[in-house]
Amino acid sequence: MIELTLLTLLNYVGNNFCEYRDLGHDNYKSLLLSYSDASYKFGPLEVKKVIEKSENFKVAAVAIAAIKCPQHVVK
Repeated sequence: MIELTLLTLLNYVGNNFCEYRDLGHDNYKSLLLSYSDASYKFGPLEVKKVIEKSENFKVAAVAIAAIKCPQHVVK
Protein backbone atom coordinates (compact mmCIF):
# COMPACT_ATOMS: atom_id res chain seq x y z
CA MET A 1 0.00 0.00 0.00
CA ILE A 2 1.25 3.48 -0.83
CA GLU A 3 1.92 5.70 2.17
CA LEU A 4 -0.89 8.14 2.83
CA THR A 5 0.17 11.78 2.51
CA LEU A 6 -1.39 14.93 3.90
CA LEU A 7 -2.33 16.14 0.42
CA THR A 8 -4.03 12.84 -0.48
CA LEU A 9 -5.94 12.81 2.80
CA LEU A 10 -7.05 16.44 2.53
CA ASN A 11 -8.14 16.09 -1.09
CA TYR A 12 -10.23 13.03 -0.21
CA VAL A 13 -11.71 14.68 2.87
CA GLY A 14 -12.26 17.93 0.95
CA ASN A 15 -14.36 16.22 -1.68
CA ASN A 16 -16.47 14.45 0.91
CA PHE A 17 -16.79 17.58 3.04
CA CYS A 18 -18.27 19.47 0.08
CA GLU A 19 -20.69 16.63 -0.68
CA TYR A 20 -21.90 16.52 2.93
CA ARG A 21 -22.29 20.31 3.00
CA ASP A 22 -24.30 20.11 -0.24
CA LEU A 23 -26.61 17.67 1.54
CA GLY A 24 -27.27 20.32 4.19
CA HIS A 25 -25.06 19.16 7.06
CA ASP A 26 -23.24 21.86 9.04
CA ASN A 27 -19.45 22.28 8.88
CA TYR A 28 -18.71 20.24 11.98
CA LYS A 29 -20.87 17.26 11.06
CA SER A 30 -19.58 17.33 7.49
CA LEU A 31 -16.01 17.33 8.76
CA LEU A 32 -16.60 14.41 11.12
CA LEU A 33 -18.36 12.38 8.44
CA SER A 34 -15.57 13.11 5.97
CA TYR A 35 -12.83 11.97 8.34
CA SER A 36 -14.89 8.90 9.19
CA ASP A 37 -15.00 8.08 5.47
CA ALA A 38 -11.24 8.62 5.19
CA SER A 39 -10.63 6.33 8.15
CA TYR A 40 -12.73 3.65 6.50
CA LYS A 41 -10.87 4.00 3.18
CA PHE A 42 -7.28 4.43 4.42
CA GLY A 43 -7.45 2.95 7.91
CA PRO A 44 -7.83 4.88 11.16
CA LEU A 45 -4.17 4.49 12.17
CA GLU A 46 -2.93 5.83 8.83
CA VAL A 47 -5.23 8.85 9.04
CA LYS A 48 -4.18 9.50 12.64
CA LYS A 49 -0.49 9.21 11.72
CA VAL A 50 -0.81 11.77 8.91
CA ILE A 51 -2.68 14.20 11.14
CA GLU A 52 -0.16 13.84 13.99
CA LYS A 53 2.87 14.34 11.71
CA SER A 54 1.45 17.32 9.84
CA GLU A 55 2.41 20.90 10.50
CA ASN A 56 0.00 23.69 9.62
CA PHE A 57 -2.75 21.10 9.26
CA LYS A 58 -5.57 23.57 9.86
CA VAL A 59 -4.29 26.03 7.26
CA ALA A 60 -3.91 23.29 4.65
CA ALA A 61 -7.33 21.80 5.42
CA VAL A 62 -9.11 25.15 5.15
CA ALA A 63 -7.26 25.96 1.92
CA ILE A 64 -8.33 22.67 0.30
CA ALA A 65 -11.94 23.15 1.37
CA ALA A 66 -11.94 26.78 0.19
CA ILE A 67 -10.72 25.69 -3.24
CA LYS A 68 -13.12 22.75 -3.58
CA CYS A 69 -16.29 24.41 -2.27
CA PRO A 70 -15.77 28.07 -1.41
CA GLN A 71 -19.52 28.60 -1.11
CA HIS A 72 -19.44 26.54 2.09
CA VAL A 73 -16.19 27.86 3.57
CA VAL A 74 -15.75 31.51 2.65
CA LYS A 75 -18.49 33.68 4.10
